[in-house]
Amino acid sequence: MKVKHFRVRVSGEHLQNDQDAINQFLTEVTVEKTATNFITGMIDYWSVLVFYSPKTEKIKENNETEKVAVLNYEELTQEEKNTLNSLKHWRSETSSKLGLPQYMICHNSELMTIAKMRPDSIDDLKKIKGFGQHKINRYGNDILSLLQVG
Repeated sequence: MKVKHFRVRVSGEHLQNDQDAINQFLTEVTVEKTATNFITGMIDYWSVLVFYSPKTEKIKENNETEKVAVLNYEELTQEEKNTLNSLKHWRSETSSKLGLPQYMICHNSELMTIAKMRPDSIDDLKKIKGFGQHKINRYGNDILSLLQVG
């Protein structure tokens, strides 16, 4: 969980801009909890602490169901980071065998999403952004096997 601090000044000239800034931020994250306190002094303002987690992005591809993508490494737990390292090792070995650049196998965001979601079926893999039928046919069984071992 992360924390961000905002100052919402109550003077008319700043109030709307400060409120817009906090509202924009709130649409981009998952709020865990908040704390507020009114501060008086030369400039009166609301001190707002927002405890949050990054939002997992859902993306629609080709009129299919929504696809999920984890875009921030900080979203991962330590166990998920360990899984990510195993997936990166697999990707490195696979790219060497096939003579392809690693990004042609899987992007980091795809591997992070796999580590976070831990799919246990081909249908679950289809929900991950970047995993179409071609990538699933080529690498799906390898990825699922790796996740079952780890």
